[in-house]
Amino acid sequence: MPTSRSHVRKSHKLAAVIGVLAVAIVGVSSLIFHLLDNTDCERYNYNDMLNGGIKNFKDKKYTINICGSGVNKSHFFGNSMDAVQLTITDEQGKVLAKRRYKVFWDGKPGHEPITIGQDRITYQDDEKQQDYAITMPPTVIDRVRAMLPFLN
Repeated sequence: MPTSRSHVRKSHKLAAVIGVLAVAIVGVSSLIFHLLDNTDCERYNYNDMLNGGIKNFKDKKYTINICGSGVNKSHFFGNSMDAVQLTITDEQGKVLAKRRYKVFWDGKPGHEPITIGQDRITYQDDEKQQDYAITMPPTVIDRVRAMLPFLN
């Protein structure tokens, strides 16, 4: 039995509406995350302490910028951790990867700097007590994640 044209039009309209809603949700959530982000790269620049700066991978230069928001000592929601953002850019300044994680500065022996491997960067999240790696150069998925703050 052939499908009527009206069913096809309705399914196209439904797909368009779902697509528009998805884009709107991503846009609004990105805006909210941007407004709530209190990272201050001038005041809390951790490149020297955590081994950031310009690094070479496969004869290409990448900038690894590590900055934070300061230690959260709020009486109600404070956890004595610093919300840190690690950003990797290429020579043209294009953001290739971005990660957010927590640093606890008062621990013994202290927070470890990022480790630079032959084809990866490894960083430590003190809140989750885990190490994470970013392959170098960052993948297409890393680039998409960098554009969507709620995925970092």
